[in-house]
Amino acid sequence: MVELWMSKGPMNIFEEQSSELFSLAFLLTGDTERSVEAFDRALDYDETENPRELIIGEALGTMATELRTSRQRTAKRAEEEPAGETKLQRRLPEQPRIAREEFEEAVISIDAFPRCAMLLTIFEGMSIRAASALLHADEALTRAAQRIGIVELTRNLTAPALQVG
Repeated sequence: MVELWMSKGPMNIFEEQSSELFSLAFLLTGDTERSVEAFDRALDYDETENPRELIIGEALGTMATELRTSRQRTAKRAEEEPAGETKLQRRLPEQPRIAREEFEEAVISIDAFPRCAMLLTIFEGMSIRAASALLHADEALTRAAQRIGIVELTRNLTAPALQVG
């Protein structure tokens, strides 16, 4: 991705990947209006910035209060549920392909801090350290939030399958 950005320039990347970048902002914020705001703000930066990083920074910036509140809930939950105890209760059946809308709904229904920790570390490939810095949290809490986000996403995507059995 970095090579593509360096060879084409950020404005071309914004144009070519606008749908993907907007989707990233939407999944992070869970809100269409904040996603548009983040996308518009990211367009205001100079051409030396990485568009993906701009979108992430602006999206997180639009939800600072929500992240702070969610971070507190996550810290409490992480204390109550040690790492080995946040598990699914049984083996999950194989699922057919998941539609984009189903995936988006499953992601945005996750509390803000675990959602962002999961998206940044798992889907964007950021290190725990880098995600922690962006989320203004310590690494242990970000790691716990990542775990909670993954479990919640799995539950959300498989909820109908779990109810059938």
